[in-house]
This record gives sequence, C-alpha cells and structure tokens, in this order.
Amino acid sequence: MLPNISQVDYEIRLVTQLLAIRFLRPFNGKLATSRAISDDTYGFVTEDSLCRDWLLSIYKSYSFYDGFETMEDCLSYIYSTSYDNELYRIVKFYNQYYAVVYENSQHQQVIGKDISYYAKNNLFLCSKRPPSNLMVRNRSKSTPIPIIYYELNAFDPTITIYKLLNNHPTGYIEVPNDDNIEYAVLLGITFKDVWYRCDTPHAIAHNRAILNLYFMKGHNLTLFGKYSKAIAINPFQRLIYFQKGRIEPFQMDVEDYRNQQRLLPYREVRRFQEFLRTRPVDLI
Repeated sequence: MLPNISQVDYEIRLVTQLLAIRFLRPFNGKLATSRAISDDTYGFVTEDSLCRDWLLSIYKSYSFYDGFETMEDCLSYIYSTSYDNELYRIVKFYNQYYAVVYENSQHQQVIGKDISYYAKNNLFLCSKRPPSNLMVRNRSKSTPIPIIYYELNAFDPTITIYKLLNNHPTGYIEVPNDDNIEYAVLLGITFKDVWYRCDTPHAIAHNRAILNLYFMKGHNLTLFGKYSKAIAINPFQRLIYFQKGRIEPFQMDVEDYRNQQRLLPYREVRRFQEFLRTRPVDLI
C-alpha cells in the first residue's frame, strides 16, 4: 500500500520539515526559500508567489509504483543479479522495499516489484528489470541535491535505508539516512513525474527557477526545451513533450551541466520508446 495522505496534511508536514532545516523561512508573514539548499543550487530568495506555486505543486508531482512486499523478496532479487551485493542499498518506503544502486550518474538502478529504472547512455530508462550487463564506470559520485529526500520524507517520515553485509546474521543493517541520502533521492526521482512548460517566456523563467531547486545551476532545462521546440519537459524522467502529443527521451548528464542535454536521432527514439514510463501529461 502506497502513501495515503491528503494534500493539505502533506503540505503541512513538508513545510514543517523545510522550516526546521531553514530552507523555508517566514518573510513578511509569508513563506520564501532561503538562498541555498546545497552548494549546487539555490532558492527563490524573496519570491513568495513562486514559492507558493512550487509548494502547491509538489503533492501531485509524484506517481508511485509498488516495491517488493517484504525484505526477503527484495534480498532474493538482489542475490539473483550479477552485480556486487555491496552496490545495493534497500530503501524501505511506506512498508515496501526498493533495491537501489547509486554508484554515480552513469550507473544507477532502482528496482521495485514489477518496474525498474536504470541509467544508460545518459538516458533514464524503464523496464520490468534492468539489463544484467550495465557498465559500472569508474567515476566519482557527486553530492546529491537533497530536496527530493524531504519531499519523500513528508509522505513517509519512517523511510529507512539498509546496507547489505555478508558477514551479518541478517545479511543487512540499517544505516543513517543522512549518510546515504542519495539512495532515497534516486528513489524519489523515479516517483517524481511532472511536466514543466517551456513554450512561453513566462513559463521558461518561472519553471527554470523551480528546477534550480532540483538540478545543478547551469542545466537550463527550460531553455533546452525551448530550443528543441518542445511544449514541456520532464527532467526527472528525462522526457520531452512536443506538439501532437509526441514524447521522446533525451540524454542528460545530471552531474555535469557543461555536457548539454541532447535529443536522440529518430531511429534511436523509436528504439527506446518501449523503455519510457509515461502517463497523461499535466502541464505546469
């Protein structure tokens, strides 16, 4: 069973958390973001209306899918794979279990009961199970931007992360969330499914400010959408939306804003079409 919480209760819980970490702050009797949530991103400073629009959009920006029903089922999957068990963390979210690999931006996997995500060629693809031959590239892991962790935690404050240990009686131990936050963030990214308009100057500026909370400064995702002649962009699922309802994946290195986003050639679009998780497009 996945989160069953009203939007009002969710927003109260989220705002309370964000005030506690001083990411939100009172401003003339209203709310605004502070200047930064990490070294790589920044907030709205005193843009109260923008802050309100963002907070009101978060609840509906999530589309959940089921995890494994038990820890044993999740472990059984992990033990059946060709990857080193120590690469995995198990994230318990709303009493379900997800196997997560986050080595770096080039090697990421999130595995639920019937659906999985994985990074390949700077795409974020979806299938029942990841391939067994994904490359484990030698690349350092960047510090994640944590806002999605707090959004996820507002749905389930008991979110727990486990590490596998071969020499432990149970085969796993609970680890501090703060030290393993990137695994929860990656799980949250697979849940987050929201489209940002990029077809008017106002939408580009408005949504760029919101996306700066989630992605490294310099990505300019709404401008990428504009120059691609798109209507909207979904950077969490790495999808772009064109006229006549056409949806395509795009390539993006989330850890390097200098490596710009790129559309795929048409034959590649067709090749990867079956690996997209798409639902009706609701534009912000």
